[in-house]
Amino acid sequence: MHAEDRVLDDEEVSGRILTRRKFLKAAAGLGAAFGGYGFLGEPNWLEVTHTQISVHGLPEPFEGYKFALVSDPHWPEGIEQGFMTRVGNLIQLECVKAILVPGDLVDQSSGKKVSLKGVFDNWTAPDGQFATLGNHDHWSGAKHVTRELAENTPLKLLDNEFHLIEKKGSALAIVGVDDYTDGFMDVDKAFAGLDPEIPRILMSHNPDVAHDMTGDYRVDLQVSGHMHGGQVNLFGWAPVTPSKYGQTFVRGLVQGRKNLVYVTRGICRTKIHLRVGSRPEVSIIELVSADS
Repeated sequence: MHAEDRVLDDEEVSGRILTRRKFLKAAAGLGAAFGGYGFLGEPNWLEVTHTQISVHGLPEPFEGYKFALVSDPHWPEGIEQGFMTRVGNLIQLECVKAILVPGDLVDQSSGKKVSLKGVFDNWTAPDGQFATLGNHDHWSGAKHVTRELAENTPLKLLDNEFHLIEKKGSALAIVGVDDYTDGFMDVDKAFAGLDPEIPRILMSHNPDVAHDMTGDYRVDLQVSGHMHGGQVNLFGWAPVTPSKYGQTFVRGLVQGRKNLVYVTRGICRTKIHLRVGSRPEVSIIELVSADS
């Protein structure tokens, strides 16, 4: 009888079964721990990030200017009121001058009309709070979302238009465009009448605009969301990205074709409340002069 043909005795069989059971039990435990972290841990683990960005021609009154960038609430499918209030409280602690929310404010698949009454009440800053629409806002009914923003929130919608923040005779422009894929993005209209000497921040829900926007427009910084940091991000790689440029715009500060873009990971947890390697993010951006 060859060694490999040897019949195992009862004790050996029992030991091997126990070893396999231990392995399966350990694997199940690891799976449960991983699932618990992905579904219950990380989705609720807000991270505040701080990024300093240099801008050429930044006027002295805007040196060190801070704003909060918070995207993709996906209300009410991927978030609750308590979480929205927590985000607002964190923003207040940072003493920012403005709040920018580039899209996917609403996500409603049931067909019911969503109310935003009270949802953004503590999202306020002295120089204003601004929003653009994302693809989910259009899927949920852009006209209704626009009306809700105007009637029930402190957010000002920038729909292919700009807003000037003025200080001591100088200005900084916040430019907002409609969603790239599902809206009616009109870059000409958004920048129309804006002095080319004025630094500007472009709000676009979809970061692909940083590669695809045509025309000779000055953009000092684009801010976007949409990507959710990949939602599941394994050691810097996201298996699924809603971008034709793959991993390029998954998260953080990225060089686009003509300008920088900061892609915030967003704050939603989606309907299944899952995040792994991509904590919900409140991004604090500080502008400094590149000429000093």
